Amino acid sequence: MQLEVESDDEIGSLAQSFNRMTAALRARQAELRRANTALADKNRDLEQMVTQLHETQDQLVMQEKMASLGNLVAGVAHEINNPISAISSTAHTSARSIEIVSDALAKADLSSLGEDKRFARALEVLKRNSGVALTATERIEKIVLSLRSFARLDEAELQRADLHEGLDSTLTLLDHVLKNRIEVVRQYGELPEIDCFPNQLNQVFMNLLSNAAQAIEGEGRITIDTSLQDKEIRIAIADTGKGVPPEHQAHIFDPGFTTKGVGVGTGLGLSISYNIVQQHKGRMVLQSEVGKGTEMAIYIPTDLDEPARERG
Repeated sequence: MQLEVESDDEIGSLAQSFNRMTAALRARQAELRRANTALADKNRDLEQMVTQLHETQDQLVMQEKMASLGNLVAGVAHEINNPISAISSTAHTSARSIEIVSDALAKADLSSLGEDKRFARALEVLKRNSGVALTATERIEKIVLSLRSFARLDEAELQRADLHEGLDSTLTLLDHVLKNRIEVVRQYGELPEIDCFPNQLNQVFMNLLSNAAQAIEGEGRITIDTSLQDKEIRIAIADTGKGVPPEHQAHIFDPGFTTKGVGVGTGLGLSISYNIVQQHKGRMVLQSEVGKGTEMAIYIPTDLDEPARERG
């Protein structure tokens, strides 16, 4: 009879254990449901954050483009002002020379004009000024064409483009920054035209060349080397500037990172350039040594269907 009581006790104990386990499982299930709900809420928050980040990135890209455009317009205005001033000056000189010629014609015998030194000098000035005016006009036309080539604002889709043309037009627009201080060496190889977004790549060229110019204190040299390697186009822009310290090189493409100091740079130029090159299924590789200079190499596949490689 005692054995039966012990069995009942054991059964009761098992039932209690089972009930405790069931309650614990139900509590755990409730916790899991709460965790799942919290996780779903966090996922929604993360999705909103990602959306906001994309919107912020778009705004930053636009701000950088507007800042770049502002600098570009200032440079273009400076460049256009010089030839316009030359044209204005030569026009006034030409007008004065014409007055001298007119006086000579009115006062002198036509047969003696060939011996009139003032008349001969005035004719020489007119010829020289005409050449200056023509050169200045051609300079203005070149700047305008370079600006149109650089911006390509009407091209929103892939375009067949010559990257050398983009480099040259960008250098023309940066001439006021480079001339009399920085020698530009073009080592162009034979490159095929490729399908790309020329306006975006021109922005990359502008950012890299501007950085190279700013890295050079005083006089220096920028070398642009282009070549076709397998199915990739390589464009390397090297400067003889101060170089990038090793501890900064890992962060050079991070948004907001800059070594230029407060008020000098936004820290977005290289980040935007990197994103543009990535959109072209390409990559960027930095090599730099403090005190000797920096080389930034861009690799872009000739076929955008080629998969992108890891960042070098």
